[in-house]
Amino acid sequence: MEELIENISSIISKLYLSVENKGYDILMKISDISENLFSQNPLNIIYNDTYRIYIDLFIKVVIFSFFIFYFLKLLLYLYSENGIENLYYFIIKVIIVLILSSNSYYICQKAVYFNFLLTDTISKSLENIANIDISYNYIKEEKYSLQEIIEFDDKTNIEGVIDIIISFFVINMIIFLCVRYVVVILSILISPFSFLMILSKETRKLFFIWLKCLVFSLLIQVVNKILLFIIIISKDNKEMFSAILIGTLFIMYRLNRSFLYAKDK
Repeated sequence: MEELIENISSIISKLYLSVENKGYDILMKISDISENLFSQNPLNIIYNDTYRIYIDLFIKVVIFSFFIFYFLKLLLYLYSENGIENLYYFIIKVIIVLILSSNSYYICQKAVYFNFLLTDTISKSLENIANIDISYNYIKEEKYSLQEIIEFDDKTNIEGVIDIIISFFVINMIIFLCVRYVVVILSILISPFSFLMILSKETRKLFFIWLKCLVFSLLIQVVNKILLFIIIISKDNKEMFSAILIGTLFIMYRLNRSFLYAKDK
């Protein structure tokens, strides 16, 4: 039985390691989203003149439709005296939404830029403190420190079990960050329509869902950097390092997982 467990553990370990070897490189490529995102497909199409013309036309049609709808409500108000928002407030709101929708890609581009600038600033500050690069490669280098908190029989393949733990984390982080990458792109693409949602009370909630999704998707990379820093500065404490490493990886996994399965309440 012990031999069977050892063989199964060894096979699973080799399978996970084959994925893990490339996993860290993938994590490094997709962990931080920068302004370069806008020069790649599919976001580079938003700077195409034809595409922008259609988007601007759609925005103007929606704005015009809301004006027509408002004035119809205003006419009904004269007869029914139902509540209606102030005309000046409505005009100011429409102007602001028109500006935001027309410049939504520029706003998103600057949001991505400032988020990357924040990430880079925090990362460099933490690297100066730790005197080492803040990256996922550090987990790969220190994964065998997990043996200190996992007690197995000598006949059990400790290395295989530990490889499975780390590889499980790496594979799941790749999934989470890939989903995040797609969500950011989709959020930027639909940003003109999201800003238009502010016009109506019925759709305003959708705008805040979009905003929350975009902001969280961007800021999660800052949180991941800080958690990696916690792992790195704990390396000198040999007694607690393994526990901190496991605990921090679990927190990072839970935070990124909560983003993936987040539901608006």
